[in-house]
Amino acid sequence: MVKVHIIGGPGSGKTTLGQIIAARWHIRHQDLDWIELPPNSGIDAYVSYAFDLAGQPDWITENIGLMWTDPFLYQADYIVLMEISWPVAAWRIILRHLIKSLRRDNPYPTSLLYSFLKGTRQYYLNQMSADTAAVARAYLAEHGSHVEPPDSNVLLTRLETYKMGGPPGVPPTAEFTRQYLEKYKEKVFVVRNNADRERLLSLLGKDSRAMLQ
Repeated sequence: MVKVHIIGGPGSGKTTLGQIIAARWHIRHQDLDWIELPPNSGIDAYVSYAFDLAGQPDWITENIGLMWTDPFLYQADYIVLMEISWPVAAWRIILRHLIKSLRRDNPYPTSLLYSFLKGTRQYYLNQMSADTAAVARAYLAEHGSHVEPPDSNVLLTRLETYKMGGPPGVPPTAEFTRQYLEKYKEKVFVVRNNADRERLLSLLGKDSRAMLQ
């Protein structure tokens, strides 16, 4: 049994990697963008869901989010950080959008593509306003080095206090994500290319065999 949380920006390959791991070792894979919650659920429902799933014996989860995903980060055996360049991410996002549109199963209208690409570009190129940068620094200064068991009320307070210009828990930049994960560095595995991915899969394979013995 193994718990893997995959984090990275849009187009970084989170879903593809999660599907590969899930198929190879028959582990539940959950894209946290698509969880079943009652209509009009607030962020508290996401936090509650995270605690429930993180307590299960094995899983693969993936999302760009932070703070509300702390139960996964804390419980994970491996945190996989997907790091790719902005041009590669942009190409993947546009290609994925076109393919889904042609298949008529795209949940997002083309009218939203430009704004999505603009926000994603800022994430990958580490661009944020002075106000957002100040909030990000304040969060890291106060909580950046503390690894304690997550508490739902604490997480909700942080999500309300440290709003960073986007939906609750969405990191403003890739650099902020790296700094956020620094306190978990002993179990962070960075994937930048296919060779890194194969090394990760080999490592997971060795762990899976050891757990079965």
